[in-house]
Amino acid sequence: MPKPLSARKRNAVLADIRAGVKSRNQIARDHGVSPSTVTKIAKDAGVDTAFDRTKTKDATHAREIDCKSLRAQLKIDLLHDAQKLRTRIWGTHQVVVATPQGAEIVTLDENPLAEMRSGYTALGIVIDKSIRLEQHDAEGGDGLAAVDEWLRGMMGESR
Repeated sequence: MPKPLSARKRNAVLADIRAGVKSRNQIARDHGVSPSTVTKIAKDAGVDTAFDRTKTKDATHAREIDCKSLRAQLKIDLLHDAQKLRTRIWGTHQVVVATPQGAEIVTLDENPLAEMRSGYTALGIVIDKSIRLEQHDAEGGDGLAAVDEWLRGMMGESR
């Protein structure tokens, strides 16, 4: 069993707790004690709100809402990108051709096959990522929908 803290060290820890500037772990590091010792000192002194995480929880929740909003806008932007890619894939294509009179720009009705293939690869990626964002939000971002589906299958239940 570790020896008890001196009154001086306990008071120094308590002063940092009451100051409310440092985190519990920082106070523990600064005074060479464990984080649980810092928590116990706060509790014994009746400083119950010293390490209250409500503000952190609220800020985290607000950040989750902000991120969901950004993902919603990104899904829309990705679908607009997909539309632009399709238009570009099926649009005309200009190439420079060497002629005896010099370089000449020729407009083709369609893109060459290699460019169309590259365009459709990019289009597929954009659509896939948009769908993945939709799935992420539908699952709540934590993959629980997949776990629920697996459990239903294990239990012989169907949707």
